Amino acid sequence: MAASETPTEGGDRAGVLLYYKYAPVPDLPSLVRFYDSNCRSLALLGRVRIAPDGVNVTVGGRMPSLEKHIAAVKSMILFEGTDFKLASCDHPSDDRIARECGFTSLSIRVVKELVTFRSDPLLDSPKVCNAGRHLSAVEFHSVLHDAGNNLESQAQNQFVLLDARNLYETRIGKFQATNVETLDPKIRQYSDLPSWIDEHSEKLHGKHILMYCTGGIRCETASAYIRSKGAGFENVFQLFGGIQRYLEQFPDGGYFKGKNFVFDHRISVGNQDDVISSCLLCGSSFDDYSSRCRCNYCRMLVLVCYDCQAIAGRKYVCELCQRNGKGSEPMMLQENELHEELSSDSLEATEITNATFPGVTTPTQTHKTYGKLTTI
Repeated sequence: MAASETPTEGGDRAGVLLYYKYAPVPDLPSLVRFYDSNCRSLALLGRVRIAPDGVNVTVGGRMPSLEKHIAAVKSMILFEGTDFKLASCDHPSDDRIARECGFTSLSIRVVKELVTFRSDPLLDSPKVCNAGRHLSAVEFHSVLHDAGNNLESQAQNQFVLLDARNLYETRIGKFQATNVETLDPKIRQYSDLPSWIDEHSEKLHGKHILMYCTGGIRCETASAYIRSKGAGFENVFQLFGGIQRYLEQFPDGGYFKGKNFVFDHRISVGNQDDVISSCLLCGSSFDDYSSRCRCNYCRMLVLVCYDCQAIAGRKYVCELCQRNGKGSEPMMLQENELHEELSSDSLEATEITNATFPGVTTPTQTHKTYGKLTTI
């Protein structure tokens, strides 16, 4: 559902807004000033990333304020055709989670690129003008439905699903469809994806590749990278609006099983009864990240059930670190370790790359409190 179709909620209702736009930004300083002025005046908190090739925004506030922000942004030609993902939600009940997600302040940064696709800064990222074809939620669903009903053996191997998200996201939810293999790279961060694609290109060659991520932005670059490989990699498609738009269209989950990890205080959205993941330690069914347990080595979020959390003096070692031979005994991070820096997952949502550009002064990060709502 487009933002313009979202019903206006009561004045006290909180909301979260996500959107991105790939387009050349002709005047970076002017756009920085706009976001600083607009977001401050509307008491919006969250993250704004502005690059020469576009913007990536995740902010929260009162629903009427978010709708006013959308109207102001839509008035600019630069944002023509932008998909504004606006969702109402409850007030945050845990300031700690909101602080980790970067929703206790307004952060506006100028960056070199909207998503950091490569860990080597000397290598150029692929151009999104070569990105895969967008499929609406209904079209994406129809492709999976048709593939599941096609009994011809050749057709059964025609499609693959490729999840462009990180392991801590894919643990709790992913697409699953009959006759369509789901490829989960199990990466720690988005910049690990190109290496995975290079190492597993034989699984993609000659296939119709159906890509998806949370809201769509990561698929833009990743699909362009796959297509840049040439013959045999042309048929790449991406879910327009990501999992969020799909779940809006199919509230029962459709072909998406589990929950959609989100980078704000909601933590995850979707069918609360649909649990596909398990506790790292005991293996019991569990998918709640609200305790913010992290790997002692790489600090990636891990799932640890409440009973296992109650056992004092344990360190947690994620699947990836275990695979690399780091530690075998699980243990809990101390409270001060959990808060010594902004969580890596909230940074992953925007893939921050520090940058400076002539004539651009990025506003100082501001910290605000809005009544009881300090983090949206």
